[in-house]
Amino acid sequence: MKRVHVVVGLLAVVAVALALSGVFGAFAGASEEPTVDDVADDRLIAVDGEYLLWPYTSRSRSVEGRTLAINVVFHADAATTRAAIEGRSDADWEETEPGEAATRTESEDVEEFVARDWRDARSSLRYSYVEGPDGGAWLTETFELHDGAYLGVRDHLRAYESPDGSYTAIQAHEEYYDWFRLRHTVPDIDAPALRLESEFVESDRATDVRREYRGIDGGRSDGWLSVIELAAAAALAGALLGRRTRETAVDLGRRLRTDVGRHATAATLGLALGAVLVGVRVAGVTLEAALPGASPKAIAAPLYLVLAVGLPALVVWRAPGTDPEAAALAVVVGLGGGFLADFAALGVAVPPDLIVHRVALLVALGVVAIGRAAADRPVAVAGVAAWAVGLALPLADVI
Repeated sequence: MKRVHVVVGLLAVVAVALALSGVFGAFAGASEEPTVDDVADDRLIAVDGEYLLWPYTSRSRSVEGRTLAINVVFHADAATTRAAIEGRSDADWEETEPGEAATRTESEDVEEFVARDWRDARSSLRYSYVEGPDGGAWLTETFELHDGAYLGVRDHLRAYESPDGSYTAIQAHEEYYDWFRLRHTVPDIDAPALRLESEFVESDRATDVRREYRGIDGGRSDGWLSVIELAAAAALAGALLGRRTRETAVDLGRRLRTDVGRHATAATLGLALGAVLVGVRVAGVTLEAALPGASPKAIAAPLYLVLAVGLPALVVWRAPGTDPEAAALAVVVGLGGGFLADFAALGVAVPPDLIVHRVALLVALGVVAIGRAAADRPVAVAGVAAWAVGLALPLADVI
């Protein structure tokens, strides 16, 4: 009877956690909604040339689809801007061996140039808007670049060239692939803009780098715009890129500190759950790099099934014969440690609604473990049902 009360309490935790994660997500989405039905004049900003800029991106050719704010502007056309960001050069950069003519600082600069790897990006279509002498026009991305992995974490840039070529507006954001939402989550737009800006500070590629307060409201903007005046094209040829420093720490051994001797099967189950979760991330990033021509979503689909079906199947297989409490603890510690290791490796700030959602998934799988360990079929079925609901809500865009 006592165990029934525990299971009912855990299922209640799942329900509350899923409800809260949906509420948090609703609040987050509400803050991003525009308050006008069209592009009002007071939302346009002057940058350069004859075209005013609506400093946002949109999912559609309307303000109702507004998403993130423009946060970087280059006073140059798109081709020059892209060349500056990529640091394109005909030179063959190599790190100089110690003892040769180059100093150690120059050697480190060359190493940084090699480390920054901007490539064409794959993503959903986003629009921006400009207004000039002949009226307004919705723009599609002139180019997109990313530094990082689609199925891992990356800095993602969307660029929009003004029709007269006088400036290129950039929307820079950090995003990571969330395996339980099957899409990207954007934790921040300020840090990636500053990282991009820092590459041009005290650089031959730019004559001026400054921040201008433009009062941009919404779209996660802090109101400031990074403005970069590029140097002549000749000065860009030998430019060195700065490198974004990202600490990656994945320590699987510390996730599970239970009495392995007494509960070896449960301990193995927890370790396996965490390893599968981290392994899916590693496999996704590895396959993406090995198959550059393949769609990331085609790679993600079978890997998602490993998580959605493989994790509960692993619990169903390994939990019988273990102590129910030990099995539940192993699930929470092992899979929970996997979540922490995954987020730590990505180096991103996790939104509160996703933290609550992951707690709900942990509890749901813990209930499955209790049911299987105690040979209580209704409890196990209830846990599987809670797991299925936990997977369905983010896919339905509720979370």
